[in-house]
Amino acid sequence: MNEAAPALLRKLRARLSAARGPVSLATLARDLLKAPQTSPELARRILLPLLARLPEAALGDDNCIRWQAAPQAATELSQPLAEARFAVVDVETTGRSARQGRITEVACIIIERLRITETFTSLVNPGEPIPPLIAALTGISDALVADAPPFRAIAPELRRRLAQSVVVAHNASFDRRFLTAELTRADESFTWTAPTLCTVQLSRRLVPGLDSYRLDRVAGYFRIANPARHRASGDALATAQVFLRLLERLIEEDILAVEAAAALMTKRPQANRRRLRISSEDQRDERRAR
Repeated sequence: MNEAAPALLRKLRARLSAARGPVSLATLARDLLKAPQTSPELARRILLPLLARLPEAALGDDNCIRWQAAPQAATELSQPLAEARFAVVDVETTGRSARQGRITEVACIIIERLRITETFTSLVNPGEPIPPLIAALTGISDALVADAPPFRAIAPELRRRLAQSVVVAHNASFDRRFLTAELTRADESFTWTAPTLCTVQLSRRLVPGLDSYRLDRVAGYFRIANPARHRASGDALATAQVFLRLLERLIEEDILAVEAAAALMTKRPQANRRRLRISSEDQRDERRAR
């Protein structure tokens, strides 16, 4: 595959996934190759190897491609919360931009039937210097990751754990952006299909009135300690424990399916903005959790 192929593959995926119906090879050739006079034979020769790397793309006898969204999201969304498999993830990174930054540590905790059943964590060599401010915050230095594997080496293991799971994270959009970027660098055919729940958004709706929804604040409210703050292993475990408490509240409120929990995140938080009263005992527990 030549140097232009990865970029073309990304454009092809974007074009097909956005289509509202079948797209002919001729149309794809015109749109992607910018060559309106491309012969059918040449279009097939260029596009078919790329289509073979997109399992969601199905070529019919009419020479039209139909995008068949991976069934995982629909399947996982329909599961009862009490029976679903969740992958709680956290990443530490070299910066805030997934396009420019890299992951330095990743953790993934599996929850099945409301119990933690598996934990995976790994330092990652980002292949670039870690900024001093980031190193000071996380404790992850260039020396610490010098012998760590690159992300590409752990990508298959991580993908195995994410497969058939509902992904959970605190401020999930951040972790998802970085994981998507790194997994795509490891395999340009990767596409994120897992449904995602955010414990920030769920906490805003299930624990209204907190003065902050940072992880240490929500964990402190539930009296969950996190001795390894700003490390993927500690933050992932704290997030998993917070999520288990949120699951209890969801089930108590008769929100029983993953899909219903996902829908709750799109609703506006309760109008009551009253600050929760925090006892001195709660405050002590919160300070320990920082």
